Amino acid sequence: MFYNTNFNNLPTILPDPLSKELTKYQLSLVSFGRFKPPKAHSVSNTSLPYHRLIYITGSSILYQIHGSTMILEKGDVLYTPPNTIYSAASVAENTTPEFLYLYFEVLPCHEEQPFIEMMETSLKIRVFHALESPVEFYFHTITEEYENKRPGYYHKIHSYLMLLVMELLRRKDFRKDQHPSPASNSGLILNKATSYIAANIREPLRISHISHICGVSESCLYKIFSSSLGVSPKEYILNCKMKYASRLLRETNMTVTQVAREMGFANPNHFSNAFFKVTGKRPSSLQ
Repeated sequence: MFYNTNFNNLPTILPDPLSKELTKYQLSLVSFGRFKPPKAHSVSNTSLPYHRLIYITGSSILYQIHGSTMILEKGDVLYTPPNTIYSAASVAENTTPEFLYLYFEVLPCHEEQPFIEMMETSLKIRVFHALESPVEFYFHTITEEYENKRPGYYHKIHSYLMLLVMELLRRKDFRKDQHPSPASNSGLILNKATSYIAANIREPLRISHISHICGVSESCLYKIFSSSLGVSPKEYILNCKMKYASRLLRETNMTVTQVAREMGFANPNHFSNAFFKVTGKRPSSLQ
């Protein structure tokens, strides 16, 4: 066997800080599609427990999030973390909001909050214009792969999702000049409360403390949750804790007792009953 000494001079490719950071996270695809209602339609106070990327494909959209109002133009891309409350409507009459949406989860569970902080979206709007950029190509490729469903399409969509996240983190042209409007103060309070709950889901969460952080009374916080989400703050917290507990039971080796303690339940039976009330299943059925 011949040995080429020139191999000693081959340049080494080393991972940069952003690449190192991204290796901590596993992104799991949940859903992809095109939002295009058959007639003029708006979306009000909507929320889903997933990370979301949307790409505007139609006319301008009036978007409200985190107490701010903005107009998203064709080609704009927006990322929002889980449980973000938003409203959307077309700017022009007799038109409908049209956009591509991509939902995903971040694994492992304990890295979700660091991922959100890395994306720097807590109480901020992160939007950039993607026309004639790699991001535009990524969305078109994802759409083509999803529609044709050729062998390996999931893996390819997943690869482009990682590229989209990387491009979001690379870009510096985020629009940060959005200002809260008085009429959307309830939305700002709601997002502040849900963001705090998501960031501290493993901690004991008291309504009095959350209302203090949001700068409102407990009764005011109750009215905002009830009118916007149809549940009380206590019910919302329990639902979030049980969703998080479900992920721990499915994706870790933790016992039911360990998960119960992680969620702040001293008695595993009380945890099991609460879990069944929310999910209709016993915790042991997920292991």
